[in-house]
Amino acid sequence: MNIKNFDLNLLVVFRTLYEEKNVTKASKKIGITQPAMSNALNRLRYLVKDDLFIRGPKGMRPTPRAIELETPIRRALNELELSLSSINFDPKKTNTLFRISISDDVAPLILPNLVSFIESNSPGSSLRIRSEQGSEAIRLLDSNNIDFAIGRFEMVPSRFGSINLFNENYVCMMNQSHKFANEKKLSIKQYLSIKHLRVAPVDAPVAPIDRSLSQLNLERNIFVRIDLITLAPSILANSDLVLTLPSETAKRMSKNYGFSISDLPIDLEKRQTKMLWHKELSNHPSFDWIRNMIVSDL
Repeated sequence: MNIKNFDLNLLVVFRTLYEEKNVTKASKKIGITQPAMSNALNRLRYLVKDDLFIRGPKGMRPTPRAIELETPIRRALNELELSLSSINFDPKKTNTLFRISISDDVAPLILPNLVSFIESNSPGSSLRIRSEQGSEAIRLLDSNNIDFAIGRFEMVPSRFGSINLFNENYVCMMNQSHKFANEKKLSIKQYLSIKHLRVAPVDAPVAPIDRSLSQLNLERNIFVRIDLITLAPSILANSDLVLTLPSETAKRMSKNYGFSISDLPIDLEKRQTKMLWHKELSNHPSFDWIRNMIVSDL
């Protein structure tokens, strides 16, 4: 194929359609009409000699050829955008969409100040927040569906840049009427005698406290398990359940809801909250700017 005869705008069409899996959504994202989007897709199909995207129950499904093309096209466009955006970068004038996946326990520690900072210093920009974690967050970074992932990552693949935002101890929290509310540190007997609330999705790994207990041939009574920590305050306030969680989140919730905090009977490895990004974005001025803000704020 002769690159002189290729409209490079078609690569933007390809990338957007690959991300959105929907012609209407892709056309709105690019800022063209749906007929223009369909026409561009037909031109792409003719040039590549492949259907590229096939309609299915979940939208436009990429063909094997489209999947093969996605990585080199995304990387080429990212490199071009990085080069162009580094010229005269001005936060006040940029219209960047910052896409972040962040765990729901860490989000309240970061997002309020981040929203205020962007609103004051880059009013044309916007935030898109998601909650995926672990391998799903890694997949979203690889597919360029998010710019940063913030949470707990035990292993960071070499293709990503990362920084440790803060470390936390694990503690347990309960309402002030709980029989152990005044205990500075629970004994192992006390900890095992009570019912526990665990916050974790179904596919989450074993919690650090459960891993340590199992090494002692012990097991706590997890009476209720939920996916989101935002549900925890109402459950703790109306029950004798105890929640084991990172200390910074516990301090915030304790301040807001008047809960009591006690130390655990077992010393656990500190919880590390990391921020990850694809190394393709390592020298992107707008992303360097927002990343530095998050780090300095903590």
